[in-house]
Amino acid sequence: MTKILFVDDQANVLSGLRRMLHGHRDEWEMEFASGGMEAIKLLEEKPFDVVVTDMRMPGIDGAELLRRARERWPSIVRIVLSGQSEPERILRAMGPTHVYLTKPCDAQRLTTVVSQSSILRDRLPNAALKRVVSQLDAAPCQQATFDQLVAELESPSPSLERLGKIIATDIGMTAKILQLVSSSFFGQPQRVGSPQQAAALLGSELLHELVLKVGIFQPVDFSRIEGFSLEEINRHSVEVAACARMVAELETSNKQTINDAWLAGMLHDIGKIVLASAMPAAYQEAVRLAQNGNMSLWHAEMQVFGTSHAEVGSYLLSLWGLPEPICEAVADFRSHSSYEDFNEFRPVTAVHVANVLRRRNSLEQLFQKVHEERKAAESEEATPHYESCPLHWHQGPHTNASQGTW
Repeated sequence: MTKILFVDDQANVLSGLRRMLHGHRDEWEMEFASGGMEAIKLLEEKPFDVVVTDMRMPGIDGAELLRRARERWPSIVRIVLSGQSEPERILRAMGPTHVYLTKPCDAQRLTTVVSQSSILRDRLPNAALKRVVSQLDAAPCQQATFDQLVAELESPSPSLERLGKIIATDIGMTAKILQLVSSSFFGQPQRVGSPQQAAALLGSELLHELVLKVGIFQPVDFSRIEGFSLEEINRHSVEVAACARMVAELETSNKQTINDAWLAGMLHDIGKIVLASAMPAAYQEAVRLAQNGNMSLWHAEMQVFGTSHAEVGSYLLSLWGLPEPICEAVADFRSHSSYEDFNEFRPVTAVHVANVLRRRNSLEQLFQKVHEERKAAESEEATPHYESCPLHWHQGPHTNASQGTW
């Protein structure tokens, strides 16, 4: 049973939460605290999985409460549920906050955020990994990409289009900017289709402050991990994202599904970066085990950590409030039957197929097929109907290909 602590200095708000969430009492064990100090005492007395707090409270406000929770109980899921708040408070809360929700918040939205993080949390085998993921605030990124971003931000006329394109080449930057627009840190949460869209929503001035003052991106040097290249992971992710989008375009006309396929393809290896940046010695062991033991890195991760980068990455994205189809795709893209249990096409299928094609160096086949189908559709002046489904291109023995060395 998930244990949740709700914190607000207004008694009527706590009463409203009790009534609204009464139907979840069989799956959630809920406690209610009337302020930051009372919340600290409860946290000291018993374990909690989730803390949901108001921001503006006397004494220990929401930002300070979550900061202390991150330091003392780092594996706790930390959520803000607040009305209007000063920009300074929001910026202070960004580090320790996983998801920012605004009042009034309906039960469905709150339930979705809590349930999604709780389900994926259970897939991590030990408390140490939960702490590693939960404590991550600044997104690890490539130094060269960070330098390009800073140069554009400090230029006389920074371009939002260029800023978005730079962010879209880095897996960590993409994940972090999606967190900011998927929550209510700076307005109502938005379901975006690209980092370019997210950058446009935030604006160049706010991005300048977030990158250069708050420090939402953290360049990391992975050269100490022999055989591990962030540059190569980013390149692979960009290619898989492009391929996943094309697969989705062949299978559905739903724009949101197509966009989610690109985002999930871009983020499917985010767990590698989390593990490598937080536990470099252990990840070096996994890399060497994969190289010397003639096995996939996924199998090596399972031996070293008891889980893989897919579970780690999907848990991080769920903590950061990203849409469920993206988290699902990152968690389950390795499955050979990822599309067989669904009545509708989902991003997880596109990422699964794209990753297999990328490992087999078969992207050119897909690109050519898409070109031919579109050309034929244009000549017929009709919407194309793709009979030869790419979901079956990867049939046959491909265990190593689907899991990949990386």
